[in-house]
Amino acid sequence: MNSLAERSFLSIGQVVNLLRGSYPDLSNSKIRFLEDEGLITPHRTPKGYRQYSKEDVDRLEVILHLQKTRYMPLNVIKQRLDNAEDLSTLAYEVGLLSDVPLKAEPKETKQKLHPIEDIPDLLGVNISFVRQLAENDLVRIIRSPQNRELIDGRDFEIIRYCSELARFHIEPRNLRQYVLSANRESTMFEQVLIGMLGNDNSDEDRDAKLERAFKKLHDLTDGVHTALLKNRVFESLHAIVEDADVDVIDAELAKSEQRKHALEHEGASSNAATKQPAKRTRSTRGTRRS
Repeated sequence: MNSLAERSFLSIGQVVNLLRGSYPDLSNSKIRFLEDEGLITPHRTPKGYRQYSKEDVDRLEVILHLQKTRYMPLNVIKQRLDNAEDLSTLAYEVGLLSDVPLKAEPKETKQKLHPIEDIPDLLGVNISFVRQLAENDLVRIIRSPQNRELIDGRDFEIIRYCSELARFHIEPRNLRQYVLSANRESTMFEQVLIGMLGNDNSDEDRDAKLERAFKKLHDLTDGVHTALLKNRVFESLHAIVEDADVDVIDAELAKSEQRKHALEHEGASSNAATKQPAKRTRSTRGTRRS
């Protein structure tokens, strides 16, 4: 769901701008209508202005999502919201990304090999789904000497993420691009980390240093990737800068340049007038004859 600081508030116009990328038809009047129907109750300032908290925005996004994807009438949506024990859990259930974190696996589980038959009980996914992941190189199926199929516990996180993405109709075959990207980036990361830490394995803290350095590199490169991806998606959905906005900016800049040139011209004229020497005038008095 959309990110918003826990204690911050947005105006109704800011809420519309925040959610319009996903719900292009959203307007101030629609939000006020939902308030009139009792589905949302924003905070009011002493002067009566509406203020929307993170919970208000999350609740509104659930309502809009159910209208858009499930075609639910408002009375049914209201009942669903009223009966929900937790808004994040409801958002998770109806198909929105939520703040419900993926369960962390204990270290001993991550470092073990697990029979593929145990994966449904461990992770709640079908074996056929794990095979699809392996076919697209997202995880590996390891063969034991007895020809048993084993899954590396370090791949559990990938399986969980891919399972979540499948709920949004993003299949393992759609994620091949991330495999290729990881293969390219891993070489760059390895070179940087070797340059930072060297090949000395004697330092007991080397693993911790490696983890910290990797996290820093990942955060930076992931920030670039996320920003690029968001810009491309929003540009495609015409949610960042529209042609009309560009025309307005051009007109404003043109006016500003005209004013600047006019002021410069006036300044130059004024300076020229100031520097021009005064003309001598011939005296009208006659010269006295001696």
